Amino acid sequence: MDYFKEHRLIEGYHCEAIHNSAPNSAVAEYLIERKKYEELRRQKPKNGSSREEQTLALLDRFKVKLTKAISETPEEEPVQTEGEDDQGWLSHVLQFEEQTRKVKDANIQDEDTFEIHDPRNPVNKRRREESKKIMKEKKERR
Repeated sequence: MDYFKEHRLIEGYHCEAIHNSAPNSAVAEYLIERKKYEELRRQKPKNGSSREEQTLALLDRFKVKLTKAISETPEEEPVQTEGEDDQGWLSHVLQFEEQTRKVKDANIQDEDTFEIHDPRNPVNKRRREESKKIMKEKKERR
C-alpha cells in the first residue's frame, strides 16, 4: 500500500477514534479544524498560471467588495457602537491634520533659534586669540 494512503487511513482512524472517545472537546475541535484546512490545501492549485489566475480573481473580488463598501457608506460618520462591524474598515477614509511648515529666518531671533558655537571655526579662533592678548595686557598692567 502507498505510504500516503496508509498514513491517511491511520490519521482518519486516529481522528475518528479521538473524536468519538475524547473527553476533551478542544482536541476534537482541533482535529476537525486541521482536517478542514488539509482539504483546502489539497484543493489549492500548484504553482503556475492557474494559481496566478486564482490570485487575480481574489484581487478582483476584493476590489469589487471595496468599491461596493465605499459607495454604500454615508457621508457622515455614524456613531459607533460597542461591536464594530467587520466591514467598517473598508470605507474608512484616513485623514491627517494639515501640518503647516514654519519657514525660519536666520536673522530673526526667537525661541526656536539656537546659538551655534563651533570652537573650530576660524572666526572664533581669532576672537579667542584677541581676548587672550587683551587679558594678558590687563594682567601686565596690574
